[in-house]
Amino acid sequence: MDYFNSTEREQQIKFAAFRDRIAAPLVQFFIKIQATPNQITYLGILFLIIACVFNSPVIVAIFLMLYVGADAMDGPLARAYGKSHKGGSIMDIYADQLGVVFLPAAAIYHLGTNGTSVVLFSCGYLIFIVLVVYSNELKIAVGKFIRVKYPMYFLYGFCLIINEEWMNDLMSYFFLVFGAYYWVKITFQLKIIYDFHDSASGSEG
Repeated sequence: MDYFNSTEREQQIKFAAFRDRIAAPLVQFFIKIQATPNQITYLGILFLIIACVFNSPVIVAIFLMLYVGADAMDGPLARAYGKSHKGGSIMDIYADQLGVVFLPAAAIYHLGTNGTSVVLFSCGYLIFIVLVVYSNELKIAVGKFIRVKYPMYFLYGFCLIINEEWMNDLMSYFFLVFGAYYWVKITFQLKIIYDFHDSASGSEG
């Protein structure tokens, strides 16, 4: 269970194998202290919340990196325990996508980012990811798409550092443009999903 297209999935498999090798010493440490994959996931969510509460660029950078690091560790730890399954995948996707909700909300509070553009972006991004996960489970085609989660993290941190009004406007435009982009992608993916089921229904008839 994932939210990658076919091209990305091949790259992700290679990256996961590389990440598992790099993370092996830390994984062994977590096993030694009997930390579970879900505990690491929840710890990562706590790091994300801390990053969103404060507006210090240093604190935000540190805890965002810890959040991303924890998100990268729960999978290798689950595989080391032999507990890699779809339930864990859902937990991982949940934690991974929370940043697309919490950080834009923090941008409204700390930067004065336009709330409408944030709602447009967060809802569009999450709905599209849900459609991609659904499509992958049924082996429905998913086209290439732009991922902007990590660029959003960098832009948010940069806006906190510069702390100028024009940078805050840039954040609003970012959410507006990519929010519209994901809603367009939603429309196309829904059409692909509908055609898939319509074709299957016709075949059964």
